[in-house]
Amino acid sequence: MSVLEDGSSGNQHTRATTSAYSLTQRPRGVKRNFKKRFCECGDLIYPICEKMFATTPPLTENLTLDQVIGRLAGHAAVDGVVIMGSASTGALNPTSDYDLFVVMSAMPEPLHMVLTTIEGRLGEVYFTTTVEIDRIQALDRPTYGDANETVAILWLQTGQIVFDRSGRLDRLRRKVQAKPWLDMARANETMTADIYAYWWKINYNLRQTRRMLASDDPVYLMAVDIRLLYSLPEVFVGYARARRMPWRGEKELIRYLQQHDQAFLNLFRLSIAETDRAHKVALYEQAGALALAPVGGLWPPEATGVQIRTDPAFQPMQIEHALAFWQSLVGD
Repeated sequence: MSVLEDGSSGNQHTRATTSAYSLTQRPRGVKRNFKKRFCECGDLIYPICEKMFATTPPLTENLTLDQVIGRLAGHAAVDGVVIMGSASTGALNPTSDYDLFVVMSAMPEPLHMVLTTIEGRLGEVYFTTTVEIDRIQALDRPTYGDANETVAILWLQTGQIVFDRSGRLDRLRRKVQAKPWLDMARANETMTADIYAYWWKINYNLRQTRRMLASDDPVYLMAVDIRLLYSLPEVFVGYARARRMPWRGEKELIRYLQQHDQAFLNLFRLSIAETDRAHKVALYEQAGALALAPVGGLWPPEATGVQIRTDPAFQPMQIEHALAFWQSLVGD
């Protein structure tokens, strides 16, 4: 792939093609955003618009992690910094990234995360505010379904506080590391409602994928290929959900499977590597059955299932009631 300036490179055919494309294919309403630049991809030429969303070169690429933390700590608006992941445990390897959690006393821009380069490594810098830290400190128990709160609690439980201007982070860490909070946080991450959500996703997507696989329409078959790109990861996460295991990322589950369920890991590896479409779907179905084994496995063929709205008080009996209601609507 190469980028061409209009008329400045490429052969005569290429220049003629770019000119014709720019004259006949330019979308309406974006004329002001076009430069005379084109992207060559094989035999196709695409116009390149001006950047819609900004990026910037990394100011921290040649700084050490300690230098970056020092600069953050020197800013009056930064109240605290936590190192997470392998950098906090001394387990860095050549491909590890840096993960930082920064608490701001003032947040003039709605920052959530910055992806950058620190010391030649990929760096993820997440942000929250002192208001959010104080809100969690005042809680009697963790809030179910609040992903940002759950992550903040986890990072304080497992991370390394390296700067704490006001002492907020240390106070909150002592609270969330106490056993009652550890138990409540784990319970929030292993709710029956979450298990049901993955039981539904895996069965629903398998049923739909099987339907499309039976078609001879190339569009349907390509849709199967696309569906497998997200359905197989759902099976992987569903394995953990069905066993009430808090999700700690792909690497942690791979390590667990290497120790406790090599058979599932081998099957999943075959599933993602398979190139024959029909065989890949068959392996996907086998992996789904193993993932959901603790909750009864896959649905019987042609079974009717229901998806219901859930909350922390969800109980499996609600599914039976919903099925009975559906049957009352369509039965004799």
